[in-house]
Amino acid sequence: MRKITEQEINQIFDFIKKHYVEFYDVQVELVDHLANAIEDLWKQNPNISFEDALQTEFKKFGVFGFTGLVEQKQAELQKYYNRMLWNEVLKFISIPKVILTVGLYLGIVFFLQKTESLGEMIILTILLSSFIYFMVDGFRYILKIRTEQKKQGKSWLLQSVAQATFSIPSIGLGGAYYSIINRLFQENLGISNAGIHFLAVFTVLHLLFLFVFYKVIKPNLNKSIKETEERFQIV
Repeated sequence: MRKITEQEINQIFDFIKKHYVEFYDVQVELVDHLANAIEDLWKQNPNISFEDALQTEFKKFGVFGFTGLVEQKQAELQKYYNRMLWNEVLKFISIPKVILTVGLYLGIVFFLQKTESLGEMIILTILLSSFIYFMVDGFRYILKIRTEQKKQGKSWLLQSVAQATFSIPSIGLGGAYYSIINRLFQENLGISNAGIHFLAVFTVLHLLFLFVFYKVIKPNLNKSIKETEERFQIV
C-alpha cells in the first residue's frame, strides 16, 4: 500500500498554510488527519493522484475550509477557560469560602457607611486602579506572547485564546461599568444607601474575578502553552 512521503507531508503543510491556518499545533493536527485520510483513500483507489486525493479530503471541510475548524477550536477553548473562571468564582459562594465572601461584603458596607464620600472615592480608586493594572498587564502579556511567536517563528492556538482571555468582560469592571456606579451616587450627598450595597457587591465580585484570574486562569494558560511547546519540541 502506498504511503505518504516526507515531500508530500511538506506539501500538505504548505497547502494548510495557504488556507489561512496560522497556528502550528492546528497545522500539525490537520497534516496528520489529511495524511491518514489520503492513505485510506489510496486503499480504496490506488490510482488517484496525491493532488486529487488532497483536494478530495479538503472538500470534506465544507465551503469555509479549515477556517470553520479553527474558529470552532478557538470557541471551545475560550468556553473552557470561561467556565473555569466562573466555576472558581462560584466556589466563593459555597461553604466554607462563602464566609470570607460575606465578611468582605459586610466589611465594605461598614466602611462605606462610616466614611461616606471619602470611602466612596477610596473604593472607586481601588476599582479603577485594579482595572488599569489589569489592562497594562494584559498589554505586557500579549507583547510577550508576540515576542515569543516571532522568536520561534510559530504561533499556537492557546496563545490566541490567552490573548482573548484578557478581554473577558467580567474582569473589566473598572472601565465601562464605572459610569453605572456613578449613577448611584447622590449629587453633593455622597453615595445613596442602595448605592452602598451595590458598590459593595460590585467590588467583591471585581476582586474575586481578579483573584481567580491571577491565581488560577493565567497560571493554567501559561502551563498549557508551555506543555504545547514541549510537545512539539520547540526550544
